Amino acid sequence: MAFPYSDLNRRNAKWMKADNTCGTLSAVKLAHGRLRGLRPFEIKFEYPIAAIAGENGAGKSTLLAMAACAFHNSEDGFKLSDRANSYYTFSDFFVQSNDEVPPSGIAINYEIRHDRWRGADPGPRWQTRKKKVHGKWSDYKTRVKRNVVYFGLQRIVPHYERTTYKANRRRFQLNDLDADMRNRIRKIAGRILGRNYSDFELHEHAKYSLPIASWSGLRYSGFNMGAGESAVFGILTALFAAGRGSLIIIDEIELGLHEKAQRCLIRELDKLCDELHCQIICSTHSHLVLQSLPPEGRFFIETRGEETVITPGISPDYACGKLGGRNTSEIDIFVEDDAAKSILEASLPLAVRERIHIHYIGSSEAVLRQLAARYLERRDNCLAILDGDKRKENGGLVNRTRKNVDTRYRKSKDEINEWISSRLYYLPGNEWPERWLIESAQAVEDKSDLLHYWGLDSFARLGNALDNALLAGKHREFYTLHEEMQQPQSQIACDLARFVNKSQPENMENLVSRIEELL
Repeated sequence: MAFPYSDLNRRNAKWMKADNTCGTLSAVKLAHGRLRGLRPFEIKFEYPIAAIAGENGAGKSTLLAMAACAFHNSEDGFKLSDRANSYYTFSDFFVQSNDEVPPSGIAINYEIRHDRWRGADPGPRWQTRKKKVHGKWSDYKTRVKRNVVYFGLQRIVPHYERTTYKANRRRFQLNDLDADMRNRIRKIAGRILGRNYSDFELHEHAKYSLPIASWSGLRYSGFNMGAGESAVFGILTALFAAGRGSLIIIDEIELGLHEKAQRCLIRELDKLCDELHCQIICSTHSHLVLQSLPPEGRFFIETRGEETVITPGISPDYACGKLGGRNTSEIDIFVEDDAAKSILEASLPLAVRERIHIHYIGSSEAVLRQLAARYLERRDNCLAILDGDKRKENGGLVNRTRKNVDTRYRKSKDEINEWISSRLYYLPGNEWPERWLIESAQAVEDKSDLLHYWGLDSFARLGNALDNALLAGKHREFYTLHEEMQQPQSQIACDLARFVNKSQPENMENLVSRIEELL
């Protein structure tokens, strides 16, 4: 299904593109050189929470480290209790043994939305960090100042496994965390973890901190918390202490949390981003984390040959399918969303369905990137099928796809265009698939099958439901029908697709023929 954008999602996307007061990181570009497994790439952030998925070794943690090094800070800026500095440098993340060669010949560009540029108007501008061959990183002090907090995997190591904590367990004392802040952390952590905490405190000793919570008549410290529970308290405490406009970076955000808690964590972080205009960049292997974010907050990173490729707006199913290595089909078909997938599945006979794999990717841009990747891999057994409302942009879409490939295998521009055009198709109609399906269903005179599918007792109620769905707005049609019919959105899509295909099979004849030709 298309992502159901909430008002909260829209507010977050809006301020992310307009607020110049927070030093928001808009893009990271490895312009030159190689950093661990990463080759030159660019990633653009358009939503305050960005989750980056990818296989182990793809470069997720390296990308997080690059983001952490985008900013400087004043000496009195926020820092975690166990850190000496209030900012990060590349030496915090990139450490070599005697047998390893340190990175060099590197240029990293950062686009930052800022309101205090020297000699320039407020807005997004680029800064560059360089490390020449055998040289040092360029002056850190020229970086934009911002509170940055990095949470690595150490956050989920239980306190009882940390030798220093055990040795000083009786020396921790209550710190001066504001009572209102403690109460907010207590309530938010309770919503994430499903616990009605009655109290939360933070105790400190030297440069170490220890959470203490009360729940169901028990008072217990981090020594007796679950790893995920302690991590949630740590993240929330740091976020509030770092304050408005901070950047929070979290490696493998789902670690230690069950699925419901993962979903609730993203929901609460979304609210805090709206309130505090903070930014969160994380890595993940979790389908549920990706599913909880709008397409603008999802990325997939991978290495193809000698290239680092980042796919924005990837669908959770496709990302996790790639992570699981699942693909035994003769033809891969890329579509934008689950509605498009339902239309195709309803139109194809079983003999064809069992030989293909339909991937819904998440956006037209992501579909085009996958098509370009197949060109580079010399894998011709694929089709990209976009929504009908993209048909009028066909020429521009072919050109955009071509720009994502080179002429390594097919020399001429015309040959590349021909390859793309022979694999780029569109769903019927001139609207997005939800609207096209509903309007096509309305045009069918006998709607008895649809009445039966949804267990309705009158054609009048069916007609009203379809009318209301169209009034709900783009990509909210199926959600409106779901509320009316008490059926899952996936079932709504499937029922409409079967109904329309049965009454109007001619709509899909050309697409079905093309797929059968490829087989």
